Amino acid sequence: MAEVGLLGRRPFLKLAAGVLTTGALTAGGWAIVNRDRNLFQVRREGKLMETSVSVNVYADDPDAARQGIDAAFARMASAAAILNRFDPNSAVGRLNRFGQLLDPPAALHAVVDRSLSIAAHTEGDFDITVAPVLDYYLSLSRPVALSPEIRRKVAQRESLVDYRDVELAPARVGLRRSGTSITLDGIAKGYVVDQGIAALRAVGIEYALVDAGGDLRAIAGADPRQFWNVGIVDPLHIDRVACVVRLRNAALSTSGNYEIFFTADRRLFHIINPHTGYSPDGYSSVTVMADEAMESDAMSVAAFSMDLLRLKQTMAARRQEWLVFSWDGTARWRSQNLPLISGDVAVA
Repeated sequence: MAEVGLLGRRPFLKLAAGVLTTGALTAGGWAIVNRDRNLFQVRREGKLMETSVSVNVYADDPDAARQGIDAAFARMASAAAILNRFDPNSAVGRLNRFGQLLDPPAALHAVVDRSLSIAAHTEGDFDITVAPVLDYYLSLSRPVALSPEIRRKVAQRESLVDYRDVELAPARVGLRRSGTSITLDGIAKGYVVDQGIAALRAVGIEYALVDAGGDLRAIAGADPRQFWNVGIVDPLHIDRVACVVRLRNAALSTSGNYEIFFTADRRLFHIINPHTGYSPDGYSSVTVMADEAMESDAMSVAAFSMDLLRLKQTMAARRQEWLVFSWDGTARWRSQNLPLISGDVAVA
């Protein structure tokens, strides 16, 4: 499955020692707060791939932290430019236009490779070739009325959805069938976040959190007493925090049904089941914790099309923690080892 436009899925962030507050941002989206005599919190906000991105760093040298954050944003922007399918001149845009791309950028090759691996492991519940269906919905006036004619056209485009039609070789990526196109919206933000963390680590930063609209990755050094607390919103009341989990040297992504809607009844939204061409209706929110944001991003999307038992088994096989809200938001389930700090969530 994929998400349209790489739009926000915004968990509420807190640091273990207290609420993560930064005061007013300075010019250019910067904020620097002296937390202790030799500890500074340095934060920058920006926009990439149509979503708000923030980088928070704790360091004893604010100038070094700023340089590291600049390097992170530069690296993330470079990756985002390659993976943005809405730019016809990006690598993804050219692949979709011409059906193949020789000598693809390393970022595109890496993300397609991981996408195909996850697609195979989830039996197609994550599928980057769902783009023709998504693009059709995006082309319609909203709210969409699912008439017989629209359903017929959805079925036509659904016939093009099959991740096995993507060919990947060391120096080529191609699409086997005419009309096939890909979207990396359900995994690209995670990859971008991972690139930000890699840039921070490369300059020696040990304590940081990168947030791209709900795809998060945190590093907290070698001291097990250091960690980040991340609040997950209530899908029925997105201005409220439903529960808080502890994040340490890991990534976390939340996908929800509360961002973009196509139909008036909100049953058709920005997550599409690749097997049906319509939105799944089992959950209102899925959160996944994994080692990398690319992984947590894609798996939080894929899980929407799984029933609870299969979700549990799939996540266990990949050694990932998770939390889901039922479609009506009244029930919550989680994996046994999810580091839950607060919130009423049953173990599945």
